[in-house]
Amino acid sequence: MKKYLAGLGALAVAGSLFVSQPGDVMAQENTKQRSEIGTYGLSLLASGELEGRLTPYILGVPKSGNIAAHYTAKSIVSIGLFDQSNLIVKIPDEFKYVALQDEFKRAIKGSITYPTGLGSATHEYTAGDITIYADRIVLKNPKASYIIGSKFSADISIDYGSILDKYPNIPIDENPSGYSFAAVLSDNAMIDFNLIGSKEGKWVTEETAAIRK
Repeated sequence: MKKYLAGLGALAVAGSLFVSQPGDVMAQENTKQRSEIGTYGLSLLASGELEGRLTPYILGVPKSGNIAAHYTAKSIVSIGLFDQSNLIVKIPDEFKYVALQDEFKRAIKGSITYPTGLGSATHEYTAGDITIYADRIVLKNPKASYIIGSKFSADISIDYGSILDKYPNIPIDENPSGYSFAAVLSDNAMIDFNLIGSKEGKWVTEETAAIRK
């Protein structure tokens, strides 16, 4: 046990020295990777990616009106023991009226694969894990443990078409530039997306209209 704790201490010290080197700071900026220390562990050279697909809603067409997103967060060097985090997905402003409906939470399905210290495990999100705010979806993750490097991978789907089937008059405005989504791992559910950390991923849809008539 003493050797284990000593090893963790040495790794943390090495990590702090690694961050302080000017050359390494420049490398992090070039690759858009950063270091961060939060209540959910220490991460060095962390990065996040978000990609997805939006299938526009067409009245009467089954399985139309769906958002499928894949998010990945990685840290080359990280330390955490039973750390709690949330997956936070920023909802485009155009979807705010859909998100206000009680059915919105039930329209969300997803899972996350997370490190356990001895490998990885996959958790299917339940309704109890999900909290809806005006501009974001917060999904509570299981506690994760990691010593050297970590990776989280999540798949989320939002069946907004099922809500439009019931409430066809709910508007979703078009956006000529595409709909902007963002996702991040954080212990703070109300994190400011304008001051986000290194695990943020962004995705802009190719589709400019969520509803086709």
